[in-house]
Amino acid sequence: MNRWDNLKYQRIAKVRLKGNEYHIEFENGDAVDMPVDFAIPAHVRKFAMEDFTFNSFELIIPAEPFDIEIPWDKIRINSDVEFSRYMAQKAEEQAKGVGERIKLLREKKGLKSLELADRSGLTPQTISRIENGRTDVPYQTLQKILVSMGYDLSDLAGNLDEETDDRNMPSLLRRLAKSGIDAQFLRTKIWPATLHNALSQQRGVLPDMLLNEAASYLSNIFGWTSKEIWSGDDLIIRSKPAEMAFFKRPANSNLNQIKAYSHYAFRLGQLVLNASITEKKFEYPTNVTEFRKFLINHYGEINLDNVLEYAWDLGICVLPLSDSGIFHGAAWNINGKHVIVLKQNTQSHARWIFDLLHELYHVFAHLSEKNTSVVETEELSPFASQDTIEEREANSFANQVVFDGQAEALAQQCVAEAGNIENLKKTISKVSKQTNIREDFLSNYIAFRLNYQGENWWPTAQKLQVTEPNPFEVVKARLENRINLLKLNPIESNLLTTALN
Repeated sequence: MNRWDNLKYQRIAKVRLKGNEYHIEFENGDAVDMPVDFAIPAHVRKFAMEDFTFNSFELIIPAEPFDIEIPWDKIRINSDVEFSRYMAQKAEEQAKGVGERIKLLREKKGLKSLELADRSGLTPQTISRIENGRTDVPYQTLQKILVSMGYDLSDLAGNLDEETDDRNMPSLLRRLAKSGIDAQFLRTKIWPATLHNALSQQRGVLPDMLLNEAASYLSNIFGWTSKEIWSGDDLIIRSKPAEMAFFKRPANSNLNQIKAYSHYAFRLGQLVLNASITEKKFEYPTNVTEFRKFLINHYGEINLDNVLEYAWDLGICVLPLSDSGIFHGAAWNINGKHVIVLKQNTQSHARWIFDLLHELYHVFAHLSEKNTSVVETEELSPFASQDTIEEREANSFANQVVFDGQAEALAQQCVAEAGNIENLKKTISKVSKQTNIREDFLSNYIAFRLNYQGENWWPTAQKLQVTEPNPFEVVKARLENRINLLKLNPIESNLLTTALN
């Protein structure tokens, strides 16, 4: 029996700070002086070494963003040469075991090491070192490798001789459709064109290589394992990753489609955050007056470019999507960071601005807790008398930013001065010049107002809209300037690039 197998060797009895070292005593009587530099990882810049706590098996140092937990074995490695050699040998054996398993999984999929490197975004040299057990595999790297092959962590310990897959594309398409993912969505948004073309050109039984690649994209978005995808069982959209809170959901909506598309948009939001190279410049405003004043003073007039720039400078990523139906906008808090999805088919800048302001309010007021969301499944409008208090607040915020609290007064002024609906267009242009409120904002507000009274004034309101440049392209260009796709692996990069096309 090795001495380190004895619990008294492992248990910490006392800890005190001695200069720039922690003096640590174990239950077996050993005393160790561990330098603070050894205890604190290089990437941690803010910590409170004097406020440490400890229990029998670890030393805990308060730090940001997470406390540093130093287990007994790391402390012993720093002081006991024989134990350090033992742990190094054990790590080498473990690395070889993991590497051998990854190689077996790769070969089972019929993949060459170069193909696995391309799929996972790692270098061929890294794959070779891992498979030969010449390096430890960080958890994130291991996840990348497994997901890119359509596996998960359970497959590392599974029986490779078990063959439960039912690799049948028609059956998969039917099961996906049942879960809310139709074939057109797969072709246009999930699978890149090259993969879809390859699948379409094959006749008869599809090669495992193509099926595995198709499954890898589904795994990346929905978290299904390869076994789940090919098992023949129903594919269940798990709601937890998105933590979806529907502030609007039509009575006749297809909940499976909403969950599937929301999961897809949520995953894209994660990728945008992972690829982001932007730095947060400003803190969130505390009220609408502060927001409007800061926006105008620092960025200028209220237009799509300026509101976008302010959102990104607040550290809020903004992703545009142009798909029709399902939902019309969303905002997420993903592990403490915020991302907004704008989903519009119109080319009206005013509508895009209103939706962005609406979602910004949800970020400020409703998404302070980690991993929460708001998903809008109906078109947003300045009027929301039948909706929740959260929606009314978000609309009020957007209206106050755009109209400086004068929306209803200006609408009544336009109607009164026009006298009749035929004169409204001319009157709106006049009032816009007098008040410095944009024509498209005013015309939209009044069109929505008249619509609630049974009057369709939208054809005229459309003529007053700012539509150039294409607002989708404006939001997309801002996003592309704020992210680096090289931070993503090839599957992730393909997903995001396909979504923006």
